[in-house]
Amino acid sequence: MAVTKKDSAAVHNSPGQRIVVVAVPPVDELDLVGPLQVFNSVNRLASRNIYEIEVVTNTDSLTVEGEPGVLTFVARHHFNKVEGACDSVLLVCGLKSRSVRDAALSAWLRKCGGVRRLGAVCVGAFLIAEAGLLNGRTATTHWRFGREMASRFPRVRVQHDPLWVKDGNIYTSAGISAGIDLALAWAEEDCGAGLAHDAARELVLFLRRPGGQPQLSVSLASQASEMMSIRELQIWIVEHLQTRLSVDDLAGRMPIAY
Repeated sequence: MAVTKKDSAAVHNSPGQRIVVVAVPPVDELDLVGPLQVFNSVNRLASRNIYEIEVVTNTDSLTVEGEPGVLTFVARHHFNKVEGACDSVLLVCGLKSRSVRDAALSAWLRKCGGVRRLGAVCVGAFLIAEAGLLNGRTATTHWRFGREMASRFPRVRVQHDPLWVKDGNIYTSAGISAGIDLALAWAEEDCGAGLAHDAARELVLFLRRPGGQPQLSVSLASQASEMMSIRELQIWIVEHLQTRLSVDDLAGRMPIAY
């Protein structure tokens, strides 16, 4: 594990961070599991529990259905049973539950407005906006639902491109894999870049993406090429950006056609 002296000090001196994850079913499964895996990886790599995770829900049933209906999760308890202070709150829902109007949840989120971090993965931003906490703030959501969010919540400054956005203590993300990027950003804030990088390596991520990176990936679009050799060359170029590459170097990577 390549943790710098500064990072090691940050990890050693940082108290355990309690993160309450609110799951509003049905949830997109990766939106929930992705960030949890990041926090668990950080704990494992640090050899101690930097993060204490508490998954709660807004329903009387503790069963949290996955939106595709493949996986089912069990929350610890209802959000109104959360006791004591917490460092961060992360809200996760799904496409169907983005329109939930839960007055009790909105009131609870407003009470949580003073936590160090209040975050949402993907369309979870709709529920934070429903609570009025994004009024006058900048936020993002999955690119497919940005226009809908701007229409439903005109007081929110919706940004359609970034992977994740921070405005004050509120974080919103584009969702799906971007929830992992947001969790890694939290890990970097808490533990330093070294440990966050090691967590990304453990998750076998191709790269760590900053919040300002566009949701619609140019690299992904380029990989739509029908020629496997071109796709492999594109990946090789990305892996050698610090090298001075000539036309001959690039041509040498391509198979000879007979």
